[in-house]
Amino acid sequence: MASGSSGPGRASDAVAVFAGAAMRGPLQQMLADRGLRLREWAHLRSHHRPGGAVSALYRVRCGTGNPGSKTGPDDLTLHIGVTTAAVTAMDTAPGLTRARIAGLDLRMWLHPHDPVLASLPWAVDAGAVGQDVFGTGSPARLSLVAYRPLRRAVVRAEHAGSTAYLKLLPKPLLPGLRQRHQLLAAAGLPVPPLLAVPPVHTGDAVALGGLAGISLFRLLASGAALPAGTAIPAPETLLQLLDELPAAALELPHRHAWAERAGDYACTAAAVLPAEEGRIRELAAGIQEVLVSAPAGPTVPVHGDFHEGNLLVTGSEVTGLLDVDGLGPGKRADDLACIMGHLSVLAAAHPHLPHLGETLLRYRLVFEEAVDPASLAARTAGVVLTLVAGSRPVRGTSRVQQARLRLETARQLLRTAQG
Repeated sequence: MASGSSGPGRASDAVAVFAGAAMRGPLQQMLADRGLRLREWAHLRSHHRPGGAVSALYRVRCGTGNPGSKTGPDDLTLHIGVTTAAVTAMDTAPGLTRARIAGLDLRMWLHPHDPVLASLPWAVDAGAVGQDVFGTGSPARLSLVAYRPLRRAVVRAEHAGSTAYLKLLPKPLLPGLRQRHQLLAAAGLPVPPLLAVPPVHTGDAVALGGLAGISLFRLLASGAALPAGTAIPAPETLLQLLDELPAAALELPHRHAWAERAGDYACTAAAVLPAEEGRIRELAAGIQEVLVSAPAGPTVPVHGDFHEGNLLVTGSEVTGLLDVDGLGPGKRADDLACIMGHLSVLAAAHPHLPHLGETLLRYRLVFEEAVDPASLAARTAGVVLTLVAGSRPVRGTSRVQQARLRLETARQLLRTAQG
C-alpha cells in the first residue's frame, strides 16, 4: 500500500495533527457536504503504520442544525476514518472525501465504508450476517472487536448460542489466511474452523467459528481469582504447542519478526514521544546489535504473533490458537519474545497485580533454557518497542506516561541482553 507519509517527520506531524484541535475543520466540512452540522467530536485513536501512513478514527455527534426538522436526522452519532495513505484505488471508493490540513493530504470516509475493506458494511449489518452466516431470518448480535482503518477488522457475531468471527483484510491477504487455517487444522492445532460466507465477500472476508476457552489475556489482566479448575498454562505447554506447528509452514513466505524491524518501529514510537527520539533511536540500534551477535537458533515454523491475547485456555491447556496470519518460517526466540514482550508491558502497567510478574519470571526461566537468553531479551525489547505507539491510558495515567513506561521497559530488557 502506498503512503502519503514521507518519513518520520511527516508521520510525527500527522500524529500530532490527528490528535489536535485543528481536525475540527476537516470533520466539520465533511459533514457540511452531507447537510449535517458538527456538534461534538472526539479523537478515538490513531494507527501509525511503520514506514508508512497514519490513520485515525473519530466519533462525531451531528445533526441537521434544525431541531424541528422533519426531513433529516437531528441527532446522529457517527464515526469517521481519516488517513494520510495515498492509494489511487481508494479515490474511486464511494463517499470518500479529500482534505488538506497542515501540509497533509487526507482521505476521509464515514464508517463502515472503509475504502479498502469493502465488505465491512456487510459485516456490521446484523440482518445480513444473520442470514448469510447463520442461515436465519433474524438478525445476529454484533460487536466490533478490532478495527484498524484500511488494514483489518474483526466482528463478533452471535445468534442462538452460536458464535462466529468475521475477519476482514485487504484482498491480497485472504488466500494466505485461509491456507494457514487449513494447514493448522490438518495438523490438529486448535484453530478456529473456516465457515462459509457469500461468494461476493470471499475476496476480503472470512468467517471463523468460535472456540471454547477463556482468553489468557483476560485471565492474567482481570486481577480476580481464576475460575475454578483454571490455571495459567505452564511455559512448557506453550513450547509444546509451538513444537506442533506443521513443517509445511516453512514453505510459506517469510515475514520479518518484530525485533528485526526495530528501526521502523522506532519511527512510530518517536512520533508519540518526540522528546525521546534520541533514546528511542539508541534503543533500536542496540537491539539490532544484539540480534547480529547473539545466536538466533534454527529456522522453524512460527506463529508470528504469539501472545496472551491470541491464546484461549480451558483448565490449564491451550484450546484456541488465534490470529494465525503470521504463520511461516522464523526463529523460535521471536515467538517466545512476543509473549514475553506483551507480558512485560502488562506487568509494568499493573504493578498491583503480583501474579503478572510471577508469571513473567516463570516463563522467562523456562524460555531461556529453550533459546539464547541474550537473543530472547533483545527480541523481547523489540516487541515492547513496537507497543510504544499503541499505548493507552491505564489506571489514571495518560497515554504519554504509558508510552514512556513501555520505552523504559524495553530499555531495561536491552540492558539485560547486553549483560
